[in-house]
Amino acid sequence: MFDINVGCGIWPFRPTPSGDVASMEALLRAEGITQACAYPLEAYLWPDPQEANELRLPELAESSFFVPSAVLNPTLPGCLKSYEQCRREWEVPMIRLLPGYHLYELDHPGVDALAKKAAQDKVVLGIHLRAEDERMQNPIAMVPFVPLKNAVALAKRHPALQVVVFGVGRPGEAGCLLVEGALRHLAEQPDSRPRTSVPENLWIELSFFEFESSFANAVKVFPVERLLFGTHAPLFYPRCNVLKIRNSEASASAKKAVLVENAMRLLEVSA
Repeated sequence: MFDINVGCGIWPFRPTPSGDVASMEALLRAEGITQACAYPLEAYLWPDPQEANELRLPELAESSFFVPSAVLNPTLPGCLKSYEQCRREWEVPMIRLLPGYHLYELDHPGVDALAKKAAQDKVVLGIHLRAEDERMQNPIAMVPFVPLKNAVALAKRHPALQVVVFGVGRPGEAGCLLVEGALRHLAEQPDSRPRTSVPENLWIELSFFEFESSFANAVKVFPVERLLFGTHAPLFYPRCNVLKIRNSEASASAKKAVLVENAMRLLEVSA
């Protein structure tokens, strides 16, 4: 299994499993995960996420288990310089944005400048819509989630860029991608897949996706070739998202695509 959504580091609001590289690898391997794409967890709250990159990425890049990915804030004046450092020193295949925590919109000029550079270099751009379920947030640090439609608009503005959306919580949040009545159709005819309008360069990570028989229904809402497995460890227990797919009534081919093949194709990594 290839886990595309792992945070390495310390989360300040509640206890989580140890965030060092060795401990995270052991935690994930215990669930049968054989590779993972990880980012520095401290980047959510530090003023400049590049400091978190410099703390965590050297060790992640040395690991044969982890694929390192960086977090950047495109509104900061040194963003593109930080991007070049992350590419040069740690060969990151993915840059992640945390707009809800870094307080900017996805139509900010800095986002488009970074997106153009990433597309040119064939680097994937990840958009985190949320870090925690809104019901679990510390009441003194409530962060609203980023609407999926904003990430979809970014993907449409940059068709040469591969965009991964992390943190889609429920089918209703994907209304901007679904034809009218699609969710009602899903409920009424569970064996029929509704029509969608998903840009060819948009990928959906599933760790937050909540619905009855969530994975089986995810492959009816989204194209299976655009779905990605992630645990969102250490903020989520990794076993939860492993079992969400393993125990699903979805087909074996769909499970294999989402657990392994899609992420490896997206990031162009080998087993």
